[in-house]
Amino acid sequence: MNNNNEKIKSQYLSKSVKVDFFYIQPHSSESKTSSLEDIFTQIKNTPNFSLGEYSNEEKLKNDLGRKIFGESEQSFYINIFEHIETISKIVEVIIKKSFNAVSVTKNINVYILPLYNKEASEDLDGVNGFIVEGNIMYLLIDTTNEKWQVSLRETIPHEYAHLAYTSQYSWNSILDGMVNEGLAEHFREFIVGGNRAPWSTTLNKEDAIKELNIISEKDLNLFIDDSNIDFYLSYFFGTKNLQNWYGYSLGYWLIDEVISRSGNTLLELFKINPKQIFSFFRK
Repeated sequence: MNNNNEKIKSQYLSKSVKVDFFYIQPHSSESKTSSLEDIFTQIKNTPNFSLGEYSNEEKLKNDLGRKIFGESEQSFYINIFEHIETISKIVEVIIKKSFNAVSVTKNINVYILPLYNKEASEDLDGVNGFIVEGNIMYLLIDTTNEKWQVSLRETIPHEYAHLAYTSQYSWNSILDGMVNEGLAEHFREFIVGGNRAPWSTTLNKEDAIKELNIISEKDLNLFIDDSNIDFYLSYFFGTKNLQNWYGYSLGYWLIDEVISRSGNTLLELFKINPKQIFSFFRK
């Protein structure tokens, strides 16, 4: 425990792999800027802090600010500490179950933060998540959203799948993203069940298969960096010409079809690189 604003819980997934859960709470809700600075300072002071793929601290801090707050100013206060017992019961059970299905070899850091972005909270039922590198997970929680506990159970295996797969294979292209998102949603269903997510069913299977058959190899394998990140985002979050969640839905139905065509199980696909997975579809 560090002061009154950071609490740490640990869990061993095996004799050699440990998860540290960092519960991080801003001191106050005076302003979006001061809260973000407070949150980021606490994250930076945790053991084994890493920027991951972010080139500098400012980029990570800005991305956290965008995800935590969105465009609006902080207008209410969420006390993550009040819910530590409930959160820890959920995350520890689901991460252990996920690890038992697909193991990783590195220790994991999980940062658990408040989510003030109301638009994201409404879209994602109170929980947003993302991973950095192959062993860092961020979970953003709006405990004022009545669906947050169910959403947390479903978000953890999705993000864990990203963590496990990217610990082996890079995520640098449209194809990498589709495979990652498809595996993650199928893994979520495998671990905790539940209905298909809205982002998986933006397209029905028939339409998704048609789209996957006409996408060019050039577009699928284009290396994504800061110069063309908008191209990547358009595939996954939509444009005036593409539906929202377009790439997520393509990825979901791609994995669904590959399991059917290749004879590989979902868990076996975690050991196969994205290009080979796609080759099963294009055969």
